[in-house]
Amino acid sequence: MTLTELQGQRRWVLWRLEKNKDGKDTKRPYQLCGRLAACNTSSTWATFAECQAIFDSGGFSGLGMVLGNGVVGVDIDGCVTDGQFSRESREIVIALNSYSELSPSGTGSHTWGLATLRDRKGIKQPHPGCKAVEVKAEGFFHTFSGRHLSKTPADLMPMQAAVDALYTKLTQRTRLVIAAPKDEQERFDKLWAGDLSDYDGDASRGDLALCCILVRRCRNNFFEIDKQFRKSGLYRDKWEREDYASATILKAIQANRLSVEPAALDEDSPAEWTLEPLQGREEGWFPLGEVSLVGGPSGAGKTHVLIKIAECVRHGIASFGHRTCAREYGILLHDRSKASMRRTCRASKLPVEDVMSRVVRLTKDQQKGVPADIVEAAILNQPNVKLWILEGLDFWTPELHKLDKVGDVLDALQRVATAHRVAIVGTLGSPKQKEHDRYASGRDQFMGSVAFGRKSETCISISRTSDKNVRKMAVYTRNTGDEEFYTTWNETGLVLTTKPEDYDKDAELTTAAHKMEMNVFAACHPGDELRYAKHFGPAATFFRWRRIAEAAGKVVKTAKKWYRTAQPDNATPTTRP
Repeated sequence: MTLTELQGQRRWVLWRLEKNKDGKDTKRPYQLCGRLAACNTSSTWATFAECQAIFDSGGFSGLGMVLGNGVVGVDIDGCVTDGQFSRESREIVIALNSYSELSPSGTGSHTWGLATLRDRKGIKQPHPGCKAVEVKAEGFFHTFSGRHLSKTPADLMPMQAAVDALYTKLTQRTRLVIAAPKDEQERFDKLWAGDLSDYDGDASRGDLALCCILVRRCRNNFFEIDKQFRKSGLYRDKWEREDYASATILKAIQANRLSVEPAALDEDSPAEWTLEPLQGREEGWFPLGEVSLVGGPSGAGKTHVLIKIAECVRHGIASFGHRTCAREYGILLHDRSKASMRRTCRASKLPVEDVMSRVVRLTKDQQKGVPADIVEAAILNQPNVKLWILEGLDFWTPELHKLDKVGDVLDALQRVATAHRVAIVGTLGSPKQKEHDRYASGRDQFMGSVAFGRKSETCISISRTSDKNVRKMAVYTRNTGDEEFYTTWNETGLVLTTKPEDYDKDAELTTAAHKMEMNVFAACHPGDELRYAKHFGPAATFFRWRRIAEAAGKVVKTAKKWYRTAQPDNATPTTRP
């Protein structure tokens, strides 16, 4: 159901902020005539347009929508601070996946969708990350602000399953009783010194307690927690057991309810981007909550570029002229080994151990699993990581050339990226190329279905040039102008360079279209009819070249037949426009 369709229904009221008998502010619904409306009496309701027409003249505070009749509303109160959503409330909104907007106060949100409460009463319960969550239908109304959260659907969507799950979760919640701890600094000082007297000498309990404090101080940064713990008096040989250290840190992170970087669901901001927009542009690279791609032929340098960007992001320094905000990254390897990754790091003159500590080589079972499920498990394992690089996404995608199959994989990854507000960047191969060949342009050049380029945000293409040591890097954002770079390697690693002087001419002369022209013109003379022959090359390339050649005057069409013109053989080769 669209919002316009909803506004056309007679389920709208006016409301005014007033004091109740206890002196507290309350929102009272009103009819068009100025009398109180009743949320269980449809004769007191009107259409949106009718309410809007008298809104200004009646001294009302706003318009409201009556719930019920197939529409359920979820009100999350007190979940927004300084325009930013708490992690817990963000997860609820994303799971509901229906029209959502900020409340008129700007401190809460309303989600409306197509569902019923199945004869259950409305519910209101306290919830982490907000004051309370309400799920209501018949007998209640929600205020309307029109401040749509742009990362949610613009329409009211079916959300029965999500409402049932949320209702069950709220009814099963139990109130946690948390004992008031000792002064944190006092506990920290003792644990830092290796004093376990508060924990009966139990080193494992002490390790967890110290990690719980470090989680808050290091803002959930897994790697920084590990680094700091190693400086403490509790550090011992057992910490070198990867399973023990990781399990202890993760348990501490999960116990801590701090939202490291709450999302602004209503609008994009510099915090949405891994690489911030350039001055005068609206979009940067690799937005949080989205899936992006880096593509190119094997050996073109995709991994070199991505690791260089990731290391710049980790340190919060500029990358390719874009400012960055310091964030952690992780790498999931599908199509290459850790040894190969080490060689890439050494060739790029990057800190090998720092990079490798962030690399996970997928097991055989994981490689056969659903990409979104494996990525989400990795995110839950390392919740502080905000940039996830998927090496070899094309190897991980079944039926690579089918639009719907590729679309399903990307849609699932997109939901994970949105739910956890991380940037997911996958690498893809390009069709096999001989040196200097070009394949396609823009977002359509990645291996497999065009869904890869069409369904992703930032798309980066890396290709060879006429200089075997220089690569062209083209960056395509969704709505703003493209960017172009040329890179090479020197003693400091991957660096920017200038475009080879003969690159355009060389690339032009070696396109598939030019090769097709050479083959065709070698087999026919001026005035001959042009008919496709298998030895010319791919049929698709022949017909594409014929259209281009006709536009260039090298081929003429007469009575649905094409003929070679009398143009000299040394004429300028055909190129793709």
